Amino acid sequence: MRRGYKVVCNTAAGRHRYMNLLIPYVLDNDIVDRYDIWVNTLNPVDLRFFELLAQKYSKIKLVYIEDNKFSGLKSLFEFYKYCTEEDTIYVKLDDDLIWFEPDAITRMVDFRIDNPDYFIVSPLVINNCSGTYLLQNGGKIRLKKYLSPTMTWESAWCSATFAYQLLDWFQKKVRDDSYKELHMGKKPIGMLRFSINMIVWFGATFKEFGGVCPKGENDEEYFSVIKPTQLGVANCINADVLVAHFAFTYQREDLDKTDMLLKYENLIRSKKDKVCSLYEEIKCLTLMAKENVNIEIPHYDDCRSKKNGFREFLRTRRIPGTFYDLGRIYCRLKEHKIEFDDILFSK
Repeated sequence: MRRGYKVVCNTAAGRHRYMNLLIPYVLDNDIVDRYDIWVNTLNPVDLRFFELLAQKYSKIKLVYIEDNKFSGLKSLFEFYKYCTEEDTIYVKLDDDLIWFEPDAITRMVDFRIDNPDYFIVSPLVINNCSGTYLLQNGGKIRLKKYLSPTMTWESAWCSATFAYQLLDWFQKKVRDDSYKELHMGKKPIGMLRFSINMIVWFGATFKEFGGVCPKGENDEEYFSVIKPTQLGVANCINADVLVAHFAFTYQREDLDKTDMLLKYENLIRSKKDKVCSLYEEIKCLTLMAKENVNIEIPHYDDCRSKKNGFREFLRTRRIPGTFYDLGRIYCRLKEHKIEFDDILFSK
């Protein structure tokens, strides 16, 4: 509880190799009443890991896909309808958040309570387009070319090289305790999509529309742009709270081959505090999950379309020396083709 509000964290899960670092920060925070893990994977080791977590930690609740039909990313959008309790503040955490400033969750909940007019609020996220833009805009980093706050500059969220450099620069600032120099206060934001790696909202606000992300919409686009614009309100980044995000899709394959996760693991181990103790406990659960993947929790049916296997193969072919695959090029060629719906003229 915090100032009369129940506090519920949630994560669409997920990948144990990243959540080893995330979960200790959540369990360490005394204001968190419950931690919902939205089980959205078919990986047997991950599933066994979540089962072991729920058995060991009473705060952790496993939330399953309602009809047990797994549809990949599309299944994730169905979980928001469970985040509409009155007098509750929800804190959504991506499964690959790998570092939190001390009391980050508490301070973000306080910021949420103190700023009730914003739709969603977020901390400044290291390795996130809006976070990188704010660091540039605030003179905290220097880039050779101007970085737009929109998500159109591919190297800001597709380049593993840039992500590695940024995360490495930041972990050094954590080590020498100079990261607080990056604090920049309140940064309102409106009608602009941003990565929702960590967002905080009132359950009462989402209850007004049932917490439903409409079919065909992306949750990031809907919650950062469409819904707040419909309501005539803004979002806000609290740049006085920092968290670190490991990787976006196009960065992940290359970053997974680096030592960056180890560097952030070492940040946890260097403190010798409760977060460190929790981290070591959870690492043991990971080993147990790998040794025995017999799963008692519900098994999902894989409902992802297998009809377009060759089409999907073509879509994901990378263009050498670029941040593009054929699918993204196809979308780019289509994105400026704006047309009226015929129904508009039939009335």
